[in-house]
Amino acid sequence: MKRIKTDQWIQRLLSTLRRHVCSFVCVNFLITTAFAQTAFVINNIQVEGLQRTSQATVESYLPVHRGQTLRPAQTADIVRALYGTGFFDSVNLSRTGNTLIIHVVERPTIGQLKIVGNSLIPTDKLTPIMNDMNIAEGRIYNPGMLAKIKQGLLNQYYQLGHYNARVDIRVTPMSRGRVAVKIDISEGVTAKIQRISIIGNHAFDESTLVKHLEMTTSGLFTFFTQTDRYSEEKLQASLDTLRAFYLDHGYLHIEIKSAQGEISPDRKSVYVTIVLSEGEPYTIEKWAVDGTLILPRTTYDKLINITPGETFSRQKVIEAEKAVTSALGDKGYLFATVNLRPRINEKNHSVTLLFTVNPGKRTYVHHVTFSDNTRTNDVVLRREVTQMESAPASSTRLEESKHRLSLLAFIKDVDMSVKPREESADQVDVNYKVKEDNSATASFKVGYSQIQRVILGAGLNQKNVFGTGNTLGINLQRSRFQQYYGIDFTDPYYTPDGISRSFNFAISRMDPAGAGVNVGYTTYEYDAGVLYSIPVGQEQGVFNRIETGVGYQNILVNLIPKYLSNQVNDFITSHGTHFQQADFKIGFSRNSLDKAMFPTRGGLQTLFFDGFAPLSSGSTTFYTVNYAGKWYQPLTDQFVVLAKGNIGYGSGFHTARDFPFFKNYYTGGIDSVRGYRGFTLGPRDSSGNPFGGNALTTASLALIFPNFITDNLRTSVFVDAGNVYSTAGNRSFGGQSTDAGPIRYSSGLEGDLLTPFGPIEVSLAARLNKRPHDDAEAFQFAMGTSF
Repeated sequence: MKRIKTDQWIQRLLSTLRRHVCSFVCVNFLITTAFAQTAFVINNIQVEGLQRTSQATVESYLPVHRGQTLRPAQTADIVRALYGTGFFDSVNLSRTGNTLIIHVVERPTIGQLKIVGNSLIPTDKLTPIMNDMNIAEGRIYNPGMLAKIKQGLLNQYYQLGHYNARVDIRVTPMSRGRVAVKIDISEGVTAKIQRISIIGNHAFDESTLVKHLEMTTSGLFTFFTQTDRYSEEKLQASLDTLRAFYLDHGYLHIEIKSAQGEISPDRKSVYVTIVLSEGEPYTIEKWAVDGTLILPRTTYDKLINITPGETFSRQKVIEAEKAVTSALGDKGYLFATVNLRPRINEKNHSVTLLFTVNPGKRTYVHHVTFSDNTRTNDVVLRREVTQMESAPASSTRLEESKHRLSLLAFIKDVDMSVKPREESADQVDVNYKVKEDNSATASFKVGYSQIQRVILGAGLNQKNVFGTGNTLGINLQRSRFQQYYGIDFTDPYYTPDGISRSFNFAISRMDPAGAGVNVGYTTYEYDAGVLYSIPVGQEQGVFNRIETGVGYQNILVNLIPKYLSNQVNDFITSHGTHFQQADFKIGFSRNSLDKAMFPTRGGLQTLFFDGFAPLSSGSTTFYTVNYAGKWYQPLTDQFVVLAKGNIGYGSGFHTARDFPFFKNYYTGGIDSVRGYRGFTLGPRDSSGNPFGGNALTTASLALIFPNFITDNLRTSVFVDAGNVYSTAGNRSFGGQSTDAGPIRYSSGLEGDLLTPFGPIEVSLAARLNKRPHDDAEAFQFAMGTSF
């Protein structure tokens, strides 16, 4: 097959050469016969064969004009000039008297241009490049330019690791001197790395070095990581990390002598060979600091974490430089520099490090401004800025201000620029360029959950009412399990110190039968409340707040006697069906996430205590304590560990029997212990239906891995654990109410997808320690719910 293709290519090449040679001979023959004898004065120029190009255009490219003498030696210049325009396939010269006659055959124009088969290089990115090269519909067909496009595309695919890519250009004649050009691209597959060989290593074995490369051979997880796909960029990145690894272990003279990837005959596999020279390891003899030392010398001892006698590490040197410049930046020296002057002792293989500090001038912030905020008032943004005007500039405060702005619900992105003032050498202006999100959202929600079934909802949420930063929300939701109608309002800066205040009012109806839990009752609930959030103990990149407030609840229980369980009947007999109570709240939240959606590091923890006091006869006094936490820890740039935990406990102040059954905890399902049907774990009532309990514990450990499908999809493998229990006070109810059993476990895969219609959550899980009464549900999903 390769031989056939080669022969065909050779035949095409020979045909092309014969055509060009023939043209060259013919042209020279005509030139010789027409002009070999004498020169003459050009009285007239006549161009024959023109169809689309005007004669004036042709004459503008000629090196001679009317009235000039044309000598035989100039005829070749005429032919070259006209061929150079790219307009013509053929140019011949002749003479009639003193008239120069130019015979031309025009090249066709591109009547139709199609690009097919390309996905890695989108057409919308390729088209502007082709336009710049005059390859577009209506332009003159130029095979030379198309050949350059073809080779450029192939080179681009080779850089992406697609060594078996093909680019075929088909030209088909059309009417009226036009041609149809079709660029047919076959991108092929990315060449995979079959072997990585490192030659010249003595200090570290090959397997250790390969682990530090950006590319690997094919393995179990490379389908997701795609690190086994070869490309020149990955090879260069791998060499950089390999060089950094040696420099961090003291090998100052590490040298990559060669690195190349050998392509297999089928162009689908690559064999990478790296040849290096390690040299000898070097240690730190001592280090010193000179220059203009603004900070005390003891401070530098703390900032520069390098000990004489230890192995040299480039990373430690970089960290020391960053620590010093950051410390000086916090003192107002934003443009401080730290230059390293190493002194290498080749005899004993040691290094003396001399850090030269140049703090520059201390700078003060003249103005803090904002740009591109067309909907948000400046005061709303300014209250998030911790860097004060006229104060010494602080790099930490400037970055913290940027972080606080980026966490606003109506700000998508923030760019910060620091510009020295021309009028004053020690002052700077700071600008935060913000990209606003649409602060007003009108939503119509259609979702589905295997617990709540079809969910219909509508809402109007304004995260930035009239540019004030206040939030107003009106939300309606209806499903078989719940009907909810609520309104809430939040002022994030109720006081200048950042204390927020929120009001809420809601009406809801809960039908446990809609979730397959209990068919013996429904509840109608009216809620109103106010909540204050107080910032405390602020840390860099962390938001700590104390939450406190009070609420009012009015709950009416509607009984269905035919399906009434012993547990519900016992509580209603003692306390009635109408409950009014005050809810006193106090809690603490800590948020260190790097971003709100799909975070990769940090954590979010909340701890809340709710104490309920009766406002009517029959109502009970009880409390709940709830803790929820999640933590993200990146392992690499592509893998993130997620740990979650939830603990809840409720009881009466006098006895556990005072804890209302309609406040019970439930677990099982996609948001807790996946693989078990929603709300079914834990105690069951006298009718054998899930009844929930007053104690909850769930935990989850997941590994988030890349999927290379879309940034809007997050995939993970997980292990879940959890259950719900009833305390001793509920045992007198009988039935199965005390038989919650052990902690249940499950494991599986989950995918979270962000769509214009709301988030979609899907999981496939297997139960690890099922019990006879457990309801299995391996595949679970929810649309239009939050994760």
